[in-house]
Amino acid sequence: MYYFDIGSSTIKLYEYKNELILIEEKSIMFKKGFSEVGIQEENIEKMMAFIQEVKEKYNLNKNNTEIYATGIWRKISNEQLANIETRFNELDLKFNVISHDKENYYFEKAMQGTYNNRVMTVNMGGKTTELVIFNNDTVENRVNLTVGVSDVFDKYPNINELNSGILKEDIINYLENLIPEDINFNCDIAIHTGGELRFQKLVKYNLQPNKFFDDGIHKAYVTFEDFDKKNEELLNKTTLDELRSLMPTNPDWMNGAKAGIMLGEAIFRKANIKNIIPSDLNLINGVIKEK
Repeated sequence: MYYFDIGSSTIKLYEYKNELILIEEKSIMFKKGFSEVGIQEENIEKMMAFIQEVKEKYNLNKNNTEIYATGIWRKISNEQLANIETRFNELDLKFNVISHDKENYYFEKAMQGTYNNRVMTVNMGGKTTELVIFNNDTVENRVNLTVGVSDVFDKYPNINELNSGILKEDIINYLENLIPEDINFNCDIAIHTGGELRFQKLVKYNLQPNKFFDDGIHKAYVTFEDFDKKNEELLNKTTLDELRSLMPTNPDWMNGAKAGIMLGEAIFRKANIKNIIPSDLNLINGVIKEK
């Protein structure tokens, strides 16, 4: 089976046989230029060209492919949605937008495991962030924060420029102030989702073997101190071109990397997290667990 995860800025295509493998991805800033009309037609055409390409490459159809669209796709007009559904139907594919609650459910399902610890999982989006507190294999609490990566770009649009003069501490303080909730749940450990393991390996965080639990999936962690130190380097000493060169097949994914690590650090600091476990688990893992 094949699964599309279509978010607000990236389309990912996974194949599942014995395990879930990311086989194709393309970053498109669907939020850019979004209006009451919906997503810009230029970005719709980019998406359709990518869908057409991978459909032909892997012989995708309604019988072997499922699509899960989230984020900004929940905000488009009924007219635009109907048009997109028609175009996908013409390709023998079914475009499927899922609710925020359903997205949270699948992420929670993906992350559920036996951790032998109190663990906070973090799923950051463009406008919202979901926190789930696990006590061993039991969900103890859920918190939806109304802060996301786009809040960083809204306040600091030049964050990707080395000469921007932006101080990391100012960004972190600003983001912490956008979180009125008390998110200190007495967890020392956070699992950071959203392709974070791939990213941390690419930019070479100081990853160490996971000494907290063995679930066969999450094999590394980084201390908050090392996370903070690396983030300072990435923000102030690493150019966007250098980041983009680390992901030659989809360099645009890196455009949101600096904003993402700032939001992550703000959440971890406010929650008093000591150790961060990067994870590539995603909602599609939850979809598969559900079957």
